[in-house]
Amino acid sequence: MYTLILTDTAGPESWNPQPGSLSEMPTISKTKMNNGDHFLCEWNLAEIPMYRDWLFTYVMAVVMLSSVVPDASAQDSFLQPFKTVSGRDSARQRITPEFLNPNQSDSRIDNLFVAHEESNQKPYELQSDESSPVQSVSYPADVICAEELCTGALEFCTDKGCAPTSDCEIPLTRFRKSCYQGSYASYGTLGDDPDLGIMVRTLDSGATFAIPLGSTENVITFTPYIRADLLDAAAVLDVPESLFDTGVKMFWRHPINERLSSMMLITPSVRSDFTTSDGAFRLFGLALLTWQWVPQKLSISGGVVHTGRDDFPILPAMGLLWTPSPEWKVDAQFPSPRISHRLAKNGGQSETWAYLSGVFGGNTWAVTRTGGETDELTISDLRLVTGIEFAQSENRGFYVEAGYVFNRSMEYTTIPIERDLDAAMMMRAGVSF
Repeated sequence: MYTLILTDTAGPESWNPQPGSLSEMPTISKTKMNNGDHFLCEWNLAEIPMYRDWLFTYVMAVVMLSSVVPDASAQDSFLQPFKTVSGRDSARQRITPEFLNPNQSDSRIDNLFVAHEESNQKPYELQSDESSPVQSVSYPADVICAEELCTGALEFCTDKGCAPTSDCEIPLTRFRKSCYQGSYASYGTLGDDPDLGIMVRTLDSGATFAIPLGSTENVITFTPYIRADLLDAAAVLDVPESLFDTGVKMFWRHPINERLSSMMLITPSVRSDFTTSDGAFRLFGLALLTWQWVPQKLSISGGVVHTGRDDFPILPAMGLLWTPSPEWKVDAQFPSPRISHRLAKNGGQSETWAYLSGVFGGNTWAVTRTGGETDELTISDLRLVTGIEFAQSENRGFYVEAGYVFNRSMEYTTIPIERDLDAAMMMRAGVSF
């Protein structure tokens, strides 16, 4: 469909064709939208000396053809519900067409015709379909983002300056466009009386690498790491001064369909005091299925965890992840639940989160005891931790956390007697770069 407004600003008496060349013909102002739905032009007939009759013949031919030729491109356009208008206001300033929500009103089209009436200008309106009058609409970038819920429009939002909202915001880019995904390091301490219990200082570091398996949606990551727990304990407990855990974490997440995905984490490692290899090799494994019950809002998970520990070798993994809004995340999953609240966001560059989590802590190491015999030491605890995390794009950031450690115990395999330890406070800080 084509709609045209032709305005004679000088009146019929000024139409006096004069000889001239095509180069003398003034520029025709024209406004067109790419959706193929409507096409509106404004010609100043008084400024076209010798092409007036030709122009009217061309216009009438276009109008008659448009009434019988279907507009297939409009049917396929995602902007089909939106139309555009153009013209000049009373000050002769061009009215630039904009997209708006079709439910919103815009008085500029009314002002266009009022301006013609006040200046004694009679608009001539030609339409191929009188049942489809020109409608005034606009559609700014933030409305586009809200309507599309940012699906497939993130690039548009970024380019057009879309203001972040609860429905449309630029997500934080977690991954880098390279094999190397970054490194991390952390230091923590667990306070206790070394004359009666065990005080622990922990150093941990690693680096992550990613390899796509056919596509960027099917990626496996490898994280070689090393962790050292430095113990300051009472002599009666007969524990080594240092415990180590080193290996490679292999993570793979595979989308099965739009709602169902699988996740696997396998970590072969060596856990010992580096004085013996008997029982030092350990295997941690996690297999999980996740179903997007309410996409982007609620998912449920179920699976199993092989801990590689002597006290709890196998644990169930189950729970749900609820995201009521971009500012809240409730990860109610055993064995590590967590509630997170976003404090601040700087576009797609950084986010600041506060969190409260529960941790099922502990591990099993192969050690050599004071008498020279080899044994396996298991230390376990439960932790309630709160902290602040500052996350930047591409796996950069840092965190600081503190917590209460309780239900602490230690046990040797050859002497199956569990010794309880006092509750303690812990602190930890880490950085990713």
